[in-house]
Amino acid sequence: MKDDAELLNAFVTERDEASFRELVDRRIGFVYAVNLRRLRNPHLAQDATQAVFIALARKAANVARGPSVMGWLHRSCCYESLYLMRAQTNRLARETEAERLGTTTGESLPPGENSALEGMLDEILNELPETDRQIIMARYFSNRSYADIGEKTGHSENAARMRADRALVRLRDRLESRGLPSAAAVLAGLLPSYAAAAVPSGLAITVANTALTTLGAGAISASLLLSMSTTKIVTAAAVFVLAGFVGFETYQNNNLKRELDDLRQQSIQATENYWSLEKRLSALKPKETGTVAPVPTTQPGEKISSRPAGALKPTVPAGITRTAPTGWHANGSNPKLFEVGVDQSQPFGGVASAYVKSIDDSAEKEFGGMMQSTSADQYKNQRVRMAGWIKTEDANDDGAHFWLRLDGQNREKLLGFDNMNKRAPKGTTDWEEYSIVLDVPDEATSLNYGFFLGGKGKMWVNGVNIERVGAEVPTTNILTAPKPLPTAPVNLGFNPNPAAGG
Repeated sequence: MKDDAELLNAFVTERDEASFRELVDRRIGFVYAVNLRRLRNPHLAQDATQAVFIALARKAANVARGPSVMGWLHRSCCYESLYLMRAQTNRLARETEAERLGTTTGESLPPGENSALEGMLDEILNELPETDRQIIMARYFSNRSYADIGEKTGHSENAARMRADRALVRLRDRLESRGLPSAAAVLAGLLPSYAAAAVPSGLAITVANTALTTLGAGAISASLLLSMSTTKIVTAAAVFVLAGFVGFETYQNNNLKRELDDLRQQSIQATENYWSLEKRLSALKPKETGTVAPVPTTQPGEKISSRPAGALKPTVPAGITRTAPTGWHANGSNPKLFEVGVDQSQPFGGVASAYVKSIDDSAEKEFGGMMQSTSADQYKNQRVRMAGWIKTEDANDDGAHFWLRLDGQNREKLLGFDNMNKRAPKGTTDWEEYSIVLDVPDEATSLNYGFFLGGKGKMWVNGVNIERVGAEVPTTNILTAPKPLPTAPVNLGFNPNPAAGG
């Protein structure tokens, strides 16, 4: 059976409408359940469900390439239901005081047994780090096995189980911070009950038909479509068919872009294969003896003395890019003692990882890594969390670190800083999530952040994210952290050389 992304790919690449209809049938219960849970009104929930699948049809190519179709559907439900909530509030605000006092909600659903949880669940799911949200969606809303989740994300079954357990604990902690205490085991039993709702008869067919019919109808804006009820959209569907040729032209352009991407990927693969063959060929050649001097290869017009004898271009292992990726640059106390780049052989969640490794024994007392800077404008007067995953190998000196620094106009005065000084993983460790939390003051002008390896060894980094968090998440700012006080009086006898513990 094809998974969600494969169905979307078939819809995009082969114009297979049957695949899109299958996806609608599979996920409409989930989409309708989220909208009904948030709107508490069956008619508004149907309108929101229709809007979500129209958006999915239009953005199918991008969603198929994304990390999780379920995650995208959930987030879209939150956006669409919020839009309808605001529209409903504005409509009621325009009514007279008497009418509003007399208004009943006969079409709304009564509060359920867990209505408090239902009211907060989706908002809190949206606040979770993306990796946690995706694994909760996969395990508890899609009922996928740990083995299947591990296979999709490049992890073992046990690692997938541990990640799901950690994500569930984080969800529980956030619910508790909102006054909803619940054991993780109880949540694990409740969440599947929120995965789907009974869908009104005929809604799946109507939703699929309307989404497919409106695809490519560029003459009518998306905002107009979203403001229309399901009944009005179905009535207008016949008009949209006339604009179908626009969608076909877009489809052809998308195909050309995909073919170009495929050619680029083939070129990258061919290069990697070339270097792999070169390495194997070099291993088969007889080694030079000490009595025979190697003859350097020269280019036409090049003097033999112009470069060192025997100098060879270093072989780059397949899947390794030995340079900082776009948006990042190498930094550290002595960057020349460290190598940075991207390693496709150590993926996490199906995505290649950044890496830092020492390349000289003298790196023992140095550090090196990658960093970037971002304007603080959109984060001012808010609490932010930098989170990501780290894996290490023989990082036995100072370990592997994330770091985050807040700067203002006066660069000599730090506004906030943390580099995981006492929390850094050392030695050889598997993937683990770490985070830094700082308050961004109004006078901040930039966020500077990255990761570094202290001393010798190697580290990999993945899933780095900067997000806003609530006041319930404690900060890790080492500039404001209180210094630990002794637990008992010290040296009350003024001994110049007190004994340990005296």
